[in-house]
Amino acid sequence: MRALAETLMKGRNQAIMVVMIAAMLPLLYWVSAAGVALITLRKGVSEGVKLLFWGILPSIFWMLSGDPSAIMVISGTFALAVLLRQTVSWQKVLIALIPAGVLCSFLLDVGLAPLLDQIASSVQQLASERGAAFQDWPEQRVRSLLVGVVSAFQVASMLVCLMLARSWQAKLYNPGGFQAEFHQLRLPVVLAVMLALVLLLSKIFAVDISRWFALLLLPLIVAGLALIHGLVSKRGLNKGWLVATYASIVFVGPYMVTLLVILACVDALMDLRSRLPAKN
Repeated sequence: MRALAETLMKGRNQAIMVVMIAAMLPLLYWVSAAGVALITLRKGVSEGVKLLFWGILPSIFWMLSGDPSAIMVISGTFALAVLLRQTVSWQKVLIALIPAGVLCSFLLDVGLAPLLDQIASSVQQLASERGAAFQDWPEQRVRSLLVGVVSAFQVASMLVCLMLARSWQAKLYNPGGFQAEFHQLRLPVVLAVMLALVLLLSKIFAVDISRWFALLLLPLIVAGLALIHGLVSKRGLNKGWLVATYASIVFVGPYMVTLLVILACVDALMDLRSRLPAKN
């Protein structure tokens, strides 16, 4: 990865080559998005825009073929990189995920309407056959959930690509810089409380927010993971704690996600990192 970052930083021609090739190849558009973000963070918005053009150019082909993921992730990562460069605030980046996800949701709804209808119908039929928990949901609700999950995944991809770019920048010019930033990441109190209230009240009053549920969880999950990373580092704990955390998300997802949400909200209110002593 370091060699790839060094190639991107050698010059504009090398960066264009990496970004274009990555955008052309299936499932490698994340390299293109991270490359555009790295140039934007290090060299400025004007250089980032020039590289963005070459990343979007082959992505148009994938969009015309029915997959807008590349163009959405590359463009969205660039926008988040501009925000991070101008504000130097990961908090504001997390806040920006919400409107970015809403925009992605509507773009997907318009651009992939026939495909989404077909997938929603198939999912509902499969759920009915296997007696899944949402077998009684109307097809429109299943479709809304599907759009929401895909939108949240696209936004999460943008965030991961931006973090990858920032880690590349730190390795080349400021070793340990990204790690320190991520370990201190906390949600603003207002945002954490608002997200938690929306999720809680929608459950209490049976309001259907299936389209936005995954998107609203995303900032809280990221903040919860940042807290765990920060505490493990501050206390000098074994990296096995981090492995266990991510394994828990895979194997007991709902319970671990709930724990991360609670931790993110408590940390926003109390700043747990400052209250727990560092390892002697």
